[in-house]
Amino acid sequence: MTAKAPGYKSVVTTMPIYYGWVVWFVALVGTAASSPGQSYSVSLFMDYFIADFGLDRTTVSSLYGLGTFIASFGLTWLGRKLDLAGNRRTGAAIGFLFGVVLCLCSIINGPAMLLVAFIGIRGLGQGALTLVSSTAVANWFRSRRGRMMAYLALAYALFQGLYVNGLRALLDSLDWRAAFVVLGVGVSALVVPLFGFLMRDKPEDYGLLPDNQSRSARNRRKGHRNVPLTQNSKPTRRLSDAVYINSAKRDAYSGDHPVAADVNEENWTLREAMRTPVLWIYLFARMLPSAWGTGLILHQVSIFAQLNHSAQVATETFALLSIFAAGSALLAGYLIDRFKPSIVVVLAMLGLASACLLAMTMRDTALLILYALASGLGLGIGYVFDGAVWTNMFGRRFQGEIRGFVFTAGIIGSAIGPALFGLSFDHAGGYGPALALGALLAMVVLAMALVTPQPRRR
Repeated sequence: MTAKAPGYKSVVTTMPIYYGWVVWFVALVGTAASSPGQSYSVSLFMDYFIADFGLDRTTVSSLYGLGTFIASFGLTWLGRKLDLAGNRRTGAAIGFLFGVVLCLCSIINGPAMLLVAFIGIRGLGQGALTLVSSTAVANWFRSRRGRMMAYLALAYALFQGLYVNGLRALLDSLDWRAAFVVLGVGVSALVVPLFGFLMRDKPEDYGLLPDNQSRSARNRRKGHRNVPLTQNSKPTRRLSDAVYINSAKRDAYSGDHPVAADVNEENWTLREAMRTPVLWIYLFARMLPSAWGTGLILHQVSIFAQLNHSAQVATETFALLSIFAAGSALLAGYLIDRFKPSIVVVLAMLGLASACLLAMTMRDTALLILYALASGLGLGIGYVFDGAVWTNMFGRRFQGEIRGFVFTAGIIGSAIGPALFGLSFDHAGGYGPALALGALLAMVVLAMALVTPQPRRR
């Protein structure tokens, strides 16, 4: 997007509040609209697919896993396009395409089309729409980035309960094919206009900085609205946080009109980031919870049964886990804004290792609660970590490509994990080997995260 002249007035600069909050709200709607592509939504259609197409549950699950795996490989490319085109246009386009794919799901007639549908809804919903929404928030907030992602995760968690109950009611009253049409029309009707009319790519396009740092103390005292920076604007923060005008920087100029730039932000390309050890350590720190967390959830009834717990106990424990996950998201947001990301990685790995060990021994109520706490810790940290830490370390300019690459790794992990649990059960008669391996790998990553330095330019 072309940056505006210092005197330019728009909805961004005339709003009585910082426009980043509007972007956050649009991102929340985008994240919520990804629900039809999430596992908790697709699971409600599984029995219909099995009954109508004469497939067994293993086949449908395998098609779902394969579709998810294939869809993940487009996310790095999408992230690169997102960096070039911006969240506004990309989000509106994805919302339209996702709605079309959901509507086309109403004509699925067999396994081949089902696989294509899974690729579409997982790639556009669970992958693309989530990516474009979270990167939008990261563009508009910096010092509060962790907390804003935590608020987003918390609001999304509250929405999930409403959505699942609403979708169940929809499927009770309509044919599943008609339900897909309703979802598709609803997604496009919400996402396309909100992203098209209200989403904005970056605050610098309007002479602002993330967190609205471009407003001077004088303007704050007088209650002025968002004021764009000009060449005569005076920074009110210490020099390391100041803004500068530099004609050599593409981000600092558009034509003859200067806009704000932040001297403190370093922007790394994906290729540069891949040369840093910390990217790979943190990448594995995100893959492990995706793999073992998905395995624990997908096989939870069987895991609980091996410990003489009923399916009802498994369901109640998962509900408790969700509550702990919401609290963990808020904790992660606070920690990410104040401490090194390695602290958050340590907590996530401790949670995963503890969950794996408890899943082998939780025979009484106290251990079940500890299991829910440990699992919720890792689950709650994950979304906030992905939304804030990568951008904090490698900057905003190429965050779409970097986040897309990381997201791909996480999805691959979620496809591998359940298979490892299945192999463990089939060949060892239980989940002990898979759980022990998960705990061991978590502790290895924990140790490496503590000694790996943050990325620095050579």
